[in-house]
Amino acid sequence: MPDTAVIVLLVVVSVAAASCAMILSQWLLRRRGAASAHQFWQALDMPRRYVFREGYLISDPEEDECFITDPEDRATAWAALVEGLTPLNEGIPDAMQALRHRGEGFVLIGYLGSDAISVAGRTEGETLCVTVATAQEGKARQAIHKGSLDGLQAELKGLRAALDFLPVPMWREGADAQVTWANAAYFRLVRRSAELDGPLVWPIRRLFADQLDPPPDPGSFRRCQLDIPDQQEPSWYDVSMTPEEDGGTLYAARSIDRLVAAETGLRNFVQTLSKTFAHLPIGLAIFDKRRELVLFNPALLTLSTLDPEWLSSRPSLFAFLDQLRERQRMPEPKNYKAWRASLSRLEQAAQDGSYQELWTLPTGQTYRVIGRPHPDGAVAFMFEDISSEVSLTRQFRADLDLYQAVLDEGEAALAVFSKDGQLILSNDAYAGLWGIDPREMLGTMGLVEATRQWQEATRPAPVWGDIRAFASQEAERAAWSDDIVMADGRALECRVAPLKGGAMMVSFVRLSKTTEKLERLREVAGGQD
Repeated sequence: MPDTAVIVLLVVVSVAAASCAMILSQWLLRRRGAASAHQFWQALDMPRRYVFREGYLISDPEEDECFITDPEDRATAWAALVEGLTPLNEGIPDAMQALRHRGEGFVLIGYLGSDAISVAGRTEGETLCVTVATAQEGKARQAIHKGSLDGLQAELKGLRAALDFLPVPMWREGADAQVTWANAAYFRLVRRSAELDGPLVWPIRRLFADQLDPPPDPGSFRRCQLDIPDQQEPSWYDVSMTPEEDGGTLYAARSIDRLVAAETGLRNFVQTLSKTFAHLPIGLAIFDKRRELVLFNPALLTLSTLDPEWLSSRPSLFAFLDQLRERQRMPEPKNYKAWRASLSRLEQAAQDGSYQELWTLPTGQTYRVIGRPHPDGAVAFMFEDISSEVSLTRQFRADLDLYQAVLDEGEAALAVFSKDGQLILSNDAYAGLWGIDPREMLGTMGLVEATRQWQEATRPAPVWGDIRAFASQEAERAAWSDDIVMADGRALECRVAPLKGGAMMVSFVRLSKTTEKLERLREVAGGQD
């Protein structure tokens, strides 16, 4: 049985040996970790670049590669790099995915312990470049506050989300005319135009390439069209640009499909109106609310004799009327001041829709001019050459006057009634016989009023009722006559004859004193007395 003191001594020695071994191992581990960290930072003194094309590593890896587990497997190098960088910063996977699918560059700061590492990604033409470097370099390196960096990254993320939310396609092109960044609306438009369902591969297709070469001036718009396979009509965009200091260019494309459709509809409508107006003999001139000529037809050229190029220059209303005066296409004014005042009245009357005049030109022609208001303050003027109509009317009036003169020369008192019983024609003999000239009130005296006047001025006779009955007959009618005696004893023969169109003529002829008929009529009249 060993002595108790010996046992205690052995335990103390064992514990001391174990403690020394632990202290020595911790010291060795710290020395080894420091050496590894020194080697790591020494390896990152020069930035490491990883260049990929379509997910394939095309740059040569370093001999001391520490982020890609198998540098020789270039096809899986992208996934391996994402896996190797993720422990530095949790945002690495999302940033790498956005870089690969949308070309969004990024700069992230990761931490290995308390040491900062910069991870940056961007597009370079047709390739994607990821750079890993130390974010501190002894005393010369500027420290970055992690909270501030997180705030900047959050702001950047918010700005990207806002740009992706916009329905307006936006993109950036480098100095080599390659797309280096784009928002979600641009990517959707690329997919629609190319009928792509899968992920996009950089370099992203450059939309409107031919139409933006050379690019529009800053602050201006260029109208571009894009063919979309699932649409019958192309899509239209107003594209604007802003140059950047590094030689790149930022573009934005605003959809104007509705505007183009409205313009096309308006243009077709105007063309339809123009084709319609081209066949009208009436001259048309439409002035907008600024009183500029916006539309005219070929007939206006003929009637106004104005130069079509001058009319196409959108002259004002006053300039247009002034040219008409110069060409003797409107009545010659007595003085210029009064003429200018008349133009103002003409414009106001056209706005009210009450302007209508006959212009007798110095050439002997006659124009009918009508002014009418149009929507949005516009005014339309219509010019019609009615010289033939006026000439025909004058000739017709002269013929009527001639016929009336012939009737007035006759001794028989004549009265012509229309089908509806209105007095439409009489002569001087009628006015002298009955003491009233119905020509002064044509259209207001009917057959009933006329027969009542005749009956009051003659001795009783059944002829007046017969005349009224004759006028109302629908069957074929024949001329007839009867004798009447005036209140003063004069004997007349009343003749009734049908005319075309249901009209009727009543004539009164004084009987000769020597006729037997007159003697019998007087005997009958004497017996009645």
